[in-house]
Amino acid sequence: MKRFFCCMVLVMCMLLGLGSDAAKAGASADGASQNLKIQQWKGQSFTFMSLPDDKQAAGYSIFKVENASRGFQGDVSVRIPYNTHVGKQVVITEVVPFDAGYGLKEYMVYMNVTDTGEKLVGRSMRSQVNGLVLTADLKNARSQFLGKTIYSKSRDLPGLATADDAAPQPVAVGIGSPLVVLDVYPGIQVQAPIWLVVSSNGQKAVLAMNYSWTNMPQVFWNDRPAWKDDLFLDDPHKTFNWSSEMWKQIETASVTVGMLKEQVRLSWGEATDMEQDGFVWIYGDKKLTFNGDVLISIEAK
Repeated sequence: MKRFFCCMVLVMCMLLGLGSDAAKAGASADGASQNLKIQQWKGQSFTFMSLPDDKQAAGYSIFKVENASRGFQGDVSVRIPYNTHVGKQVVITEVVPFDAGYGLKEYMVYMNVTDTGEKLVGRSMRSQVNGLVLTADLKNARSQFLGKTIYSKSRDLPGLATADDAAPQPVAVGIGSPLVVLDVYPGIQVQAPIWLVVSSNGQKAVLAMNYSWTNMPQVFWNDRPAWKDDLFLDDPHKTFNWSSEMWKQIETASVTVGMLKEQVRLSWGEATDMEQDGFVWIYGDKKLTFNGDVLISIEAK
């Protein structure tokens, strides 16, 4: 542990003199969002996300550069405050790798607050920095989804908190149900950093999503646009020529041999792990094996 903190201090000392000229422009609001590895973040714009209510008082685990050595050693008093930074944008100026032990590599991510020039630094975990969403993802999600009808890939969604409802109840929506997008803003979870506020049968709910794979560890990346894991653009009951019996299985979270990968994914969600180049999916103590796109066996792990 001592060696780890010494390495951190050394990295910070190397970069204390870096100025705001290291990066100028963030991601374009007009261009399609890219899947950016953390090594590609330099020059990109990120936005401070919201934090859960019980985390707001502690602030973000991101620090002013001059306080970083204390912060990384556990001094929560030097975290940057939530109220003064939520919603603000930063431009990444440097991304510096360091040895995190056990053969793992993580990164020190240096950034400047766009409107004040404040110099900050955060430390990645699994190549993520908690509390930040790619600004281009947020803007492109608003452009693509706001005011549109999308279709759910979940059976229920968290209800939207209101002033007179401190504990909102889940909203049952059903897989493939239409949802009208009322608003789009930063969420509270780094792996689903964007919230779509949606309406379903007059009830408001939240669909937490990714727009690109930028906020996800690379082990979870795939060839599909990231948002396709969370929603359909078109009514799947019309798009897929599946029987009513198959839709009943999906709605009741039933998986049987012969199902297609998309049917399994809708029924059980994303696999917790994959093996053999994606031909084996792991769900808890269950191992599902596919031949191409077709499920051929379900076994205890």
